[in-house]
Order: sequence, then C-alpha cells, then structure tokens
Amino acid sequence: MRLQLLSDLHLESDPGYQPPHAPGADVLVLAGDVGSYQTGSKLDGDDFGLARFSPLRGGPWRRVIYLPGNHEYDELPLIETRARLRRLCNELGLIWLDREVLVLDGVRFIGCTLWTDFEALAAAEAAAPPPKGAHLRGAAGAAHSLAVRQAKQRDKALRAADFWLRRHTTRDADGTPMLALALRELGLADQTWLREALAAPRPDGEPTVVVTHFAPSLRCADPRYGLVPGTAGFCNALDALLPQADLWLHGHLHCAIDFVAEGSRPDGSTGRCRVVANPLGYPTKGERDGHRPTWLIDVPGTASIA
Repeated sequence: MRLQLLSDLHLESDPGYQPPHAPGADVLVLAGDVGSYQTGSKLDGDDFGLARFSPLRGGPWRRVIYLPGNHEYDELPLIETRARLRRLCNELGLIWLDREVLVLDGVRFIGCTLWTDFEALAAAEAAAPPPKGAHLRGAAGAAHSLAVRQAKQRDKALRAADFWLRRHTTRDADGTPMLALALRELGLADQTWLREALAAPRPDGEPTVVVTHFAPSLRCADPRYGLVPGTAGFCNALDALLPQADLWLHGHLHCAIDFVAEGSRPDGSTGRCRVVANPLGYPTKGERDGHRPTWLIDVPGTASIA
C-alpha cells in the first residue's frame, strides 16, 4: 500500500491551493490543519477546505483518511466543531480517523489528534546529564533536583503555549478559551486511548499505521528552532510507543520528518517504526521548501493496489 501524506495546508491563508494527486497513491492521508476559520481566514464556504479532496465531488483520490489538527478548532467550540467535522467527512466520503481504528486492505490504521501534554522537555530532563555536584546530594537529593528541573520545564512550556493560545485557540462549551492546562487534559486522554488501541491484538498480524497531528517524539522537533519551551507544544514524548507501529505519520511541525526508530515492544520483540511528516506550511516563511507534494510512502510489508 502506498500513501500520499499531506498536512498543515493552512488553506485559510491560501485558499486557492490545490494539492496535486500523486499517481499510484492507494490512500491520501490528511494529518490535520487543513483549514481554519480563525480571525482573518480567507476560506469561503463551511467545509474547512476539505471538499476539494472529496471522491464524491470529483476529487482524484479514491480513498481519503482525515483527522483534525489543532487549527480546525480555532475560535470555535471544541465538541461542536469535532461533531461538525465528523459529519462533514461523512457527507464528503472521507474516512474519519480521530480516535478510530480502521483495517483497510490488510493495514490497521490508528488515529487521533494527540494533543500535546507539554511534558516532552520535562521528560527529557530525566535523560539529561545531572547538574554539577548532584552526586553529593544522595539519591533523595538527586530525585528532588530532577523533580524541580522537570517542574520548571513544564511551567515554561505551559506559559509559552498560553502566550500563543490567547490569540487563537478552541473554546469549551460555555465559550471560554481553552488554554494549555485544558488542552493538556485532551492530550492525556488521547494518550490513554492510543495506548489501548495499540495494545489490542492483531490476529492477522497486519501492519500498523498510526496517524496523529501532534508529533510523538522530540526527535520530530523543528531544527530551525532547537529545543525551546515552545517545542513541548508541538511534540510529545511517546518514544516508547513507536516500536508498536510500523509507520507513524504526523503533522503540526512545519518541517519534513523521516527517520526510523527502533525499540522493544511489550512482548519483548524489537520493533522498527518509520516516522514521517510532510507538511506544507505557510507560503511566507520558506516552510514549503522541504514539502514533497506527490511523495508516496510505502506501508511496510504491503504492495500497492492502485
């Protein structure tokens, strides 16, 4: 099976953009941030820009998988907008994958937005070299020092996120803007769901493709910016989950990603997971230089059926 992956098209800023169809693609995967109605959006209509991908409306793709990113929810109520997007997928003949598991032609797709929990840099502190003199404090002192450093990293990440979220964020049922702590709860719930989905048995041994909007690992961080407090608003620290998938597709960061992660699975075997992102990004920031519009990604252990 060959997949065409697109994300972060941000059609609200460039509504005339029409992604090309990749010849030979069995499935198009849209990994979020396709279009939004934030203040200043140039999108017409009420389809978030998704109609152009519809197999029912002349789109060239036979099958299209979609899950929302964070920006689809900008300045809109979360629960109502999620339901609206799901209904829209049904009307357009798109396959909704947010918190869904789908077996398609012998491939298991598992998807969720995977909102960040803002823990990635705090988690990285545990692997970082201890500060000078830490060995003099004993085990209890070292543990306390680590907890303090992690709390500082977490606080920086939450404050950095709130600075941006006050401009554009989703809203809860009473219209209150959802800031970092509220979005963290969404991320923790997504993680719980995803762990359970990955742990489910695969009686036919089908390959697993995970699709998320937010990135699963700090290894996906944009090298233009390095590891800064804002990075934890883009990347999770779920490296231990990577070996349970064969392919992990994501968006959110506006830089191309392609690497292979190896690690132990729960049964003790070694897993290899290819992690890929192919975002478009904004036209004014040079973010489209690494985008490959007709790139085809092979699902391990499968053949093309197009």
